[in-house]
Amino acid sequence: MKVLQISTPFLPISPDLYYGGTERIVYSLDNELHKKNISAGVVAPKDSKPESTCYPTINSSIGVSGILDSDDEHSKDNYLKLDHIAKSLKYANELSDLDIVHIHDDNMFVFGDFIKHPSVLTLHTFYEVFWDTKIHEFTKNPKIKLISISNSQKKIYESKGYKIEFVVHHGIDEENFSLSERKYPYLLNLGCIHPLKKQEDVIEVGKRTGLDVILAGNIGSTKYFKEKISPFINVDLSSKNDKLNSYLSSPSSSKMRVFYTGPVNDKQKKPLYSNALAFIMPLGLEEPFGLVMVEAMMSGTPVIAYNKGSVPELVTEKTGFIVNRLEEMVEAINSINTINPLECRKNAVEKFSLKRMVEDYIKVYEEVIR
Repeated sequence: MKVLQISTPFLPISPDLYYGGTERIVYSLDNELHKKNISAGVVAPKDSKPESTCYPTINSSIGVSGILDSDDEHSKDNYLKLDHIAKSLKYANELSDLDIVHIHDDNMFVFGDFIKHPSVLTLHTFYEVFWDTKIHEFTKNPKIKLISISNSQKKIYESKGYKIEFVVHHGIDEENFSLSERKYPYLLNLGCIHPLKKQEDVIEVGKRTGLDVILAGNIGSTKYFKEKISPFINVDLSSKNDKLNSYLSSPSSSKMRVFYTGPVNDKQKKPLYSNALAFIMPLGLEEPFGLVMVEAMMSGTPVIAYNKGSVPELVTEKTGFIVNRLEEMVEAINSINTINPLECRKNAVEKFSLKRMVEDYIKVYEEVIR
């Protein structure tokens, strides 16, 4: 069996990304398929560095600024997206010895009938930015088989008229995350700074508990960042390479502080995860999965999250607290020491290992090919 993956035009497929849950999954999945000698390569922007073969599309990845940010126009990116799609279709149909095509780019959905090989598409996004079944007739009976990344996401898509064939939870390599013997008095949130991610609630939890707050991630909405986040930032660590030690070496204060690290790569984020008292996830949307929650739990750091989307599928009594309001999020901080870091990590590894995800996908490929 040979599997060709088609990634997005937004970010490169690389072992070291500052952002990009989808692209991280593509890289990890390709790496494991390559080890099993069943990867046919990855179709991705030219700046990609997968473990297998890269079939290049556009000269460099577009970036993520236009995905969630409605403050600016990014119409020029549409041509790059079309260029990426055109080249992806060319590779999918001209490469020999292919058994199945695994698509991760939502925009490819409309072109499914043009791919001659069996194909699947993993839905990495929430329904609001996908194809509307009321408008697009082709969504009624697509050739591509659809895969959800959570049962919550499956339920939402099926309520809109889609047929979801499979559910495969994301998985990550537990070897990339480790426990810390010591927890420092800060609350962590890592993700795109955007109204739907509600980082202002993380700041409010910090105010009410007196704990420092560390916000990490790219700015997805300039307007939101300027109005809701920036006025409360006490220390900007964007220019610092070692984010954790820069935080620890900052002058002590009797008051809670908000630190902004800017985007973080894998090396920078791991110690932030493992040394945090808790990971705060105050979602304002029905999150399809939430890879950062799994990364935190694998680092032995409990998650406190609003009861939205996939949260009940990810967070258990051994790994954190599911709450409905900000007040409950504050209350959960008082019980944070009841979560054993070792048990937290163990539970996350059992449910969300990279090995499990790869095995699930291989089962999907085999069934679709049959």
